[in-house]
Amino acid sequence: MLLVGLGNPTPAYAHTRHNVGFDILDLLAQDLGVHFIHKAQYCGDYARIDLIHLLKPTTYMNLSGQALEAFLRHHKPRSILIIHDDLDLPLGTLRFKAKGGHGGHNGLKSIMQHCSQPFYKMKIGIGRAHENTRDATISYVLQRFLAQEEPLKQEVFTHAKQALLFYLKTQDFTAMQNQFTRNT
Repeated sequence: MLLVGLGNPTPAYAHTRHNVGFDILDLLAQDLGVHFIHKAQYCGDYARIDLIHLLKPTTYMNLSGQALEAFLRHHKPRSILIIHDDLDLPLGTLRFKAKGGHGGHNGLKSIMQHCSQPFYKMKIGIGRAHENTRDATISYVLQRFLAQEEPLKQEVFTHAKQALLFYLKTQDFTAMQNQFTRNT
């Protein structure tokens, strides 16, 4: 089983809206008692416990598919789950998809270009910028959460981590989807 958290490397992007995939995998790794180490052959930061692989691509968001492709050269996981931000969902929302497109998410676009294996998605709502322009959207996803958003963010991150722990135990995506989908 492979869990991939999407985000951008370097401290400049730490804890931004676009990095929720990294942040949630960090919470999960902490709970599991594992630590990420950089693996150049996977183009990312990697942790493993038994047959569970955790990957945070360090290729930057728009090239995430390159890291997944590199990982898949070395491993053949039975399932892949991508954890990513979603502008079209309000903050506090958690959704799961077994199929579907990239929804305009450049990290998912890259994964679809580089990976022919089917994958599941965990979508973390981050809301949308007030101004609906390309520049405003880019600025918005690269911002940290506002102080007043922190309690709701922490709530949904904890909920997402619990969903992942459930998934690791049951390996049942549909059951996770049914039990942990969360609307604001």
